[in-house]
Amino acid sequence: MATFSSHLLDATNGSHAANIDVIIYQISESGEKKVFCETKSDEGGRILQEFELSKNDCKCEYEMVCKTGNYFSEKKIISEINIKFKMEDQNKKYHIPIIISKNSYTIWWTK
Repeated sequence: MATFSSHLLDATNGSHAANIDVIIYQISESGEKKVFCETKSDEGGRILQEFELSKNDCKCEYEMVCKTGNYFSEKKIISEINIKFKMEDQNKKYHIPIIISKNSYTIWWTK
């Protein structure tokens, strides 16, 4: 079973970015895009999902969309963050930490 996780941190005050809507899309080799998972970051700013991936799923690309527009209520400069990635191993842990602010974000991929 593959495990996908993310941790969203608020750079403006050092807190965890809680209750952010997150959609993960699966993009097939032919380019067809479908919703693979919908969730929210928890009170600790974390997302944790386990997936039973087929061999075909491992050939797809994925796109995580974090809907950050409502999180920063006073200024909505960045309304969403889009991150494309692959999950090529059915039994691997995938983790994408994200530091967000009103006008920028930083991500990195950990293996």
